[in-house]
Amino acid sequence: MTTSATAPLLVELLVEELPPKALKALGNAFASAVHAGLAGRDLASGGAAAWTAFATPRRLGVFIESVTAKAPSRSMTVKLMPVAVGLSPDGRATTALLKRLAALGADASVVPRLERRVDGKNESLFYATIVPGASIEQGLQAALDEAISTLPIPKVMQYQLADGWTSVSFVRPAHG
Repeated sequence: MTTSATAPLLVELLVEELPPKALKALGNAFASAVHAGLAGRDLASGGAAAWTAFATPRRLGVFIESVTAKAPSRSMTVKLMPVAVGLSPDGRATTALLKRLAALGADASVVPRLERRVDGKNESLFYATIVPGASIEQGLQAALDEAISTLPIPKVMQYQLADGWTSVSFVRPAHG
């Protein structure tokens, strides 16, 4: 599947017996959150008609009609800091500016390309870059994590994983 090609996607969460009274709400919440997570990352399009929720006592699922393998790249401009804080009087980058750029994944080589703009009363530095789009694997994992953490679970149970240290909170044990 290329960047512009689309394909359907079926996601199922396999669990132990879900509470029957909460089944419909859990299924709709799961499907809606997964679709919203993918749409927010430009991996899925369309409104509520673009996905279908499924819920049975042992699984929650969503069928999304159209997803892309990779989201399109997008341009991003970030306000860094006032020029007086970011650059020394001789025009060199300060430690504060270099740390801020490092947090954005850039280094000192981008300092000459920083844009100066008047922002309110001060002149500020702005960093313009192209952010590569997320892959379906990255976006789906993030969307699943968000969906699971926001499910309207009536009674949360806690489980210990096989490592003996990590515990997970969910409505029932998940298997896949």
